[in-house]
Amino acid sequence: MQKTKKSIDTFLLTTASILLVLLTLATLWQVFTRFVIGNPSVVTEEIARFTLIWIALLGAAYGFGSDEHLSLDFIREKFQGKAYLRIRAAIDAVVLLFALFVLVIGGGILVSVTWSEVSPIMGLSMGAVYSIVPICGVFIIIYQVMNVLMRNSVKGEEQT
Repeated sequence: MQKTKKSIDTFLLTTASILLVLLTLATLWQVFTRFVIGNPSVVTEEIARFTLIWIALLGAAYGFGSDEHLSLDFIREKFQGKAYLRIRAAIDAVVLLFALFVLVIGGGILVSVTWSEVSPIMGLSMGAVYSIVPICGVFIIIYQVMNVLMRNSVKGEEQT
């Protein structure tokens, strides 16, 4: 399981890093053409917007994988033992349901509805741009299941 997690981590980080470089270059080119040349590039605005969407969602998926996403620390501090485990299980269930229904299913609907729409400047299918939503939903589900399994295996080892 650790090997699978490491592979997904590497894929997400590499993809997000490449997109971050692309975002930076597009933004620098936009500034250069606007203020130095005096004729701003029109395509860089769409490149920046689309890459930012992808970077944000890839980063969110990676955050779930590393279990470093926004958490409610006061729950950990306030509850102990079985109460904490029950609350943690409920949180895990809510995350899984959100990822499944909102990101995967809702994102799939978003992709299918927007597939025929094209971006005005680059002519890209907006469905292709938004395809990252269900893709990251699947990654979040995989990560969340792995996190639960790893947490339970550690808990099982502590009890023996």
